Amino acid sequence: MPAIKINVLIVENTKLFREMLTELMQSHHSDTVTCSSGAAAIETTKHRNFNLICIAYHLPDMTGDVLCQQLRSKPQLKNSRIILFTCEDNVELLKGALLAGATDIYNKNDFAQFQTYIERYANLVKSNLVGQALLIEDSPSQLKWLKMHLECTGLDVDTFLTAEAALDAFLENQYDIVITDMVLAGKMSGLNLVRNIRRLPSDKGLTPIFAITAYDEISRRIELFQVGVSDYMAKPLNPEELLFRVSNLIKQRQLYYELANERKVLREMTLLDPLTNLYNRMALNQLLPKAIANAKRDKTAVSLVLMDLDFFKRINDDYGHDQGDQVLIETSNWLRNAFRQGDLVFRWGGEEFVIFLNKCTLAEAKVLMEKQRERFERHRVAGHAITASFGISGFEDFNAETGYGELFKQADKAVYKAKQSGRNCVVCAEG
Repeated sequence: MPAIKINVLIVENTKLFREMLTELMQSHHSDTVTCSSGAAAIETTKHRNFNLICIAYHLPDMTGDVLCQQLRSKPQLKNSRIILFTCEDNVELLKGALLAGATDIYNKNDFAQFQTYIERYANLVKSNLVGQALLIEDSPSQLKWLKMHLECTGLDVDTFLTAEAALDAFLENQYDIVITDMVLAGKMSGLNLVRNIRRLPSDKGLTPIFAITAYDEISRRIELFQVGVSDYMAKPLNPEELLFRVSNLIKQRQLYYELANERKVLREMTLLDPLTNLYNRMALNQLLPKAIANAKRDKTAVSLVLMDLDFFKRINDDYGHDQGDQVLIETSNWLRNAFRQGDLVFRWGGEEFVIFLNKCTLAEAKVLMEKQRERFERHRVAGHAITASFGISGFEDFNAETGYGELFKQADKAVYKAKQSGRNCVVCAEG
């Protein structure tokens, strides 16, 4: 259901141009009324309200700027969009039309430009929003009026009469926008509600806040923005402007999330191995130093395992690189399921993998990896009997300078020793 019905008045004495405008407006399902004189337009607006009025500059009984000025004097048309059409290019004439109250001026010879304007306008007015709004207003009648208009856009709206109740709901739920009056019943004002929301950590504290106020002095406007209001309107509210402003805030919020998700995906792509979808070497260089630093801070033992598939070159030579890739993929899937959630698994390169065992002493890692070696030996990988050699290093001396580089060097020496010892075995680094 559209948020605002587009009611259009066309004041044009040229039949062809009047028909062109009427056809354009009706293509956007607007309710259109036509007149051919200024007097007829004035009479029509006594009984009807219009959100869009299109006026020819040259009319039989008056000029368009004079008609515009008279229409603007009507309270119900104060916020209407008035578009003036002319073939004139006199700058002073056009300036006078704007001063008379015209919203914009279009040249009759460039109808395509006006078509683009109407398409954008109609899409904005009739756009359906997807999202959850939190609405706070202590006047039940005003609350009902606001809720009705907001729900017409497609928004789901939760309503509250006090800021205290609204804040509880905000903390429990996810909202795309908060719309609040500044003067509320209860102990908490709208300003204090804004302050409480803006103090919250992470994205929740960045939720757009639209303020409604009965006061429009400059000092009050400045205060609203200082406490963190995203946008505001002064009463009495124009529903069309309200919905445009709310729509813009929600779309900006949703665009922010889309960009944040895209950045997250791009970051993950740079940290994941494209073949196996395990963390890659770049991720290892970022994550392991932090994990080891955390372990030292918390005084928890950690172990590092280097795993090297035995005779992997034979798979590539005998069965081709596609089969070799499949072995790496299935090995990665096995590794992903073989360890705890707090452990980290990386593809170091080629047929080598790195496993970071959190809260695991060297002795515990030796027992664990011996069991995993036996499990892997029994597991057929892409239809092949594959074994692996494992080298383990670790630290339990939390005051030592041992870091990621030293742990990796020790594990690399240990896996080399495992290879020299006949493969398919587990070797711990010497202390």
